[in-house]
Amino acid sequence: MIPAYRTCFNTEAGKSVLAHMLANGGYFDDDVSTPEDVAIVNFLKRILKNIGVCNIETVDSYVQNLFNLPTNFGEQDGKEES
Repeated sequence: MIPAYRTCFNTEAGKSVLAHMLANGGYFDDDVSTPEDVAIVNFLKRILKNIGVCNIETVDSYVQNLFNLPTNFGEQDGKEES
């Protein structure tokens, strides 16, 4: 299934839909406490696993890529942006 998920979401429209799903599904929320919210976030995690980016085999690359993203603290790669 991984190739099908990657093909589906690896388009501009697919990336926009995935970003929308993650943001609106509570993936980035600090307070995921109701059973319904937990179920939604778990489903989003399953989608990321099906894309092939969120699993133990890719954890090192996943973590490295996290530090290449800009933060809401004005830093990238552990250094303050100028």
